Amino acid sequence: MKKDTAKKRNRISKTGIAALVVLCILIVAASFISGGKTFTDFRNAWFGTNNQEVKDPTIKVGIYECLSGEFKQYGKEEAAGIELAHDLYPTVLGKNIELIYADNRSNIYDAKQALQELMSQNPTFIFGSYSDTLTLVASDYVVAANTPAMTITSINPLITANNDFYFTTSFSMAKQGAALGEYAVNGLGKKSFATVKSLRDDSSSAFVRRFRNKVGSLIEGDDVFKANLSVDTELGDYKTWIQQLKDGNVEAVLLAIPPAAAQVFMSQAKEMEYFPQFLGTGDWDTKEFEKYIISNPELSVSYPSVQAADTTSTYTLFTEAYYDKYGENADPPSGSMATAFDAYLIMLKGIEDAYADLQEVDMEKIKEEAGTDAKGRALVQTYETALQTGIPAGVHIRDAIKEISDFEGATGILSYDGNTEVNKTVTILHFFKGTKMDPYTVEDDKTITGDDTPLTEVEEIQN
Repeated sequence: MKKDTAKKRNRISKTGIAALVVLCILIVAASFISGGKTFTDFRNAWFGTNNQEVKDPTIKVGIYECLSGEFKQYGKEEAAGIELAHDLYPTVLGKNIELIYADNRSNIYDAKQALQELMSQNPTFIFGSYSDTLTLVASDYVVAANTPAMTITSINPLITANNDFYFTTSFSMAKQGAALGEYAVNGLGKKSFATVKSLRDDSSSAFVRRFRNKVGSLIEGDDVFKANLSVDTELGDYKTWIQQLKDGNVEAVLLAIPPAAAQVFMSQAKEMEYFPQFLGTGDWDTKEFEKYIISNPELSVSYPSVQAADTTSTYTLFTEAYYDKYGENADPPSGSMATAFDAYLIMLKGIEDAYADLQEVDMEKIKEEAGTDAKGRALVQTYETALQTGIPAGVHIRDAIKEISDFEGATGILSYDGNTEVNKTVTILHFFKGTKMDPYTVEDDKTITGDDTPLTEVEEIQN
């Protein structure tokens, strides 16, 4: 009986000691925090920092893409470009990069669930998605998590307009229009133009407007544009408009309409023996559309492309890696794959530059300026965690990418100049008599100005 009582007292004694230890820890923690210290300071002081999770973590990078569904062909091409770059550069800052996938299945409903699952894994960076709409779905998620993201081929201006964490890798529709206008005048020597856009599509208005502004700045006169038309692409009969353009001897016709509609338009023009220089949008930059042009050698066609002009060492690196992986007889890589390759390299540089900036940080000054309110403590915690793990926070990577300038990529020279929208050289593809000619490169035109609002009803009707 006495023996049992002793055991009981021993248990009580151990319980009391444990409670006392917990109480001491709480008191010390309270004193740290009340004194302006952070939880990280307390944890390091009490438990130390020598643990593997903190010392050598893996950097997780999300691929939010259309890996199934309607757009899977395009989503998989973008993912393949990221994977190709990852094959060459699987680490950064001495840490492994793990690619984690989120399939949005090409629709906004599955996209939300895919994003929730992706964000629960706390990725350091996110790529994707193909489709402007699916990219916009991700907007609130990346802002809420302070996670930088980069779309490969989506170019809707709303992606970057109200989002300080979403970057683009492809040039905007407006820049495409300005570049195409320069090429049409200086590269092709055309002097009379017409523009054609879809009746119910305002998304191409900036493209048409910048094209007209650029052409107007290079050619004097009020009769440069013979017609500015809006057509109903759902009807699929363009013969009335084509006859008008033919009668007006228009040399170059800008078709700001989808590729399928453009093929019908050009085929009908061919039947009517009208062969102007056709100019299109970057949406035409697909292998299927290229096959159509080559199989119709009577047509002369030009449009912007995300493909590189074969001028950079990074392009050589990209193509060599591509054929090493897929074989010498593989089809040429797509422009979107090359753009995705660039996006991954930009991410690497952003992480490396952000880490270099962290090494110059004066933590005492940051603590002093941050203050002791919740926002200030969160800011300090962000820096301390980044320094402890060796992985820059999302805000640090974002700020570093904004400062990237004159970066030599596979698709040209990329700069961000303090913004999230890329400035880069624009490549124009030109097809003549069924042959793909040498590409024409237009440097980013920062001097182009003008109203990007939709064309007025008067401007859109037939002249």
